[in-house]
Amino acid sequence: MAIKLQSLYEAINNQFDVILHTNSFYDKEVTWIHTVEQGEFSHLLHGDELIFNSGLNFTSQNWLKEFLKSLKDAHASGLIISVKSRPAFSQEIIDYCNEIQLPLFSTSWDTPFIDIMRIFSEILLKNEHRETSLAAALKNAIYYPENEDSYLNPLESNGFFRDMNYTVLMISCHTYDSDSGNSYLEQLEKKIRYFMSKGIVYEEGKHLIVLFAGESVNDISQKLYDVCQNNSDVYVGIGTTVSQLTDIHRSYETAFTAYQLTKTALPKNFLEYDKLGVYKLLADIHNQSLTTDFLNSTLGPILDYDAVHHTDYLHILEVYFDHDCSIIHTADALYCHKNTLSYKLNKIKELLDYDILTNENRTNIMLSFYILRLEKRSI
Repeated sequence: MAIKLQSLYEAINNQFDVILHTNSFYDKEVTWIHTVEQGEFSHLLHGDELIFNSGLNFTSQNWLKEFLKSLKDAHASGLIISVKSRPAFSQEIIDYCNEIQLPLFSTSWDTPFIDIMRIFSEILLKNEHRETSLAAALKNAIYYPENEDSYLNPLESNGFFRDMNYTVLMISCHTYDSDSGNSYLEQLEKKIRYFMSKGIVYEEGKHLIVLFAGESVNDISQKLYDVCQNNSDVYVGIGTTVSQLTDIHRSYETAFTAYQLTKTALPKNFLEYDKLGVYKLLADIHNQSLTTDFLNSTLGPILDYDAVHHTDYLHILEVYFDHDCSIIHTADALYCHKNTLSYKLNKIKELLDYDILTNENRTNIMLSFYILRLEKRSI
């Protein structure tokens, strides 16, 4: 649960003698604060901490540069160090901090660190409590939408109003799972928190559940696509956008559907529910016997024949339809002679015992292939 470094600095800027020496805060986020006096202890940091240093060991610019290097390696968010007098830092030190984008602050020797750390701790703890409460409220909105008292007040009091656009995402990257967690998923969560204007993020069952508020799906998709950097090991399902706080569960359900399809029917790892076409209808059919009966009545004879004789007529028919029922293009795709293909298509028509090229039958066959993909059956 991080907070912007700039927000922390603004909270104490008029109270204490703390000066920023680098170009900017670089939009750094802070998860906690720590006191570190020597660089050899930096490896104990978890990352994204704001570091306090008493300055007692600051005896040379070389010492400071080595200390800064250790903080960079530990992914610290910034350094506040006490100095006896100013200017205390060489231009080389300041240039180095700008280069590695590590905010550098100085305080006077008599500045009470304990008071600054107390203020920062209170802000960070309040932010953590807020994030935890928002995550709990979002879960209630998703799983218990009828119980409005459990989520409306905490969400509305934090600026998530009843009449806003809301979009839910489900994300995973199981390739990076390990016994100690998933560091890639953690980094992805940080990046999402960084670029989202308003939203909620929490982890559940090795998935990230993300709620975007007030943003268009196109903007969300582009930002997330940039963050994922075409990583084929990251799977993303984007739900439909709803315009009521009480309908967030619908966005979650559609995000879950899109996410599941990245794992089964469609050869894509980044899917938007609103662009799923016919899969939206088929994925919402919960009566398995309906699709089974439809498959058997449409393609049953081919399924049975292939299973018994180890032929590939179902695959041939799929390729034929994928190429708009063109003999020439299908033959090219299957690397076979047109006459051979014609013979096999006639065999398929004989097995099915109906005209596969009438509009109704073509529609039924295509729907059958969609169903097979949803069921992840071999075609």
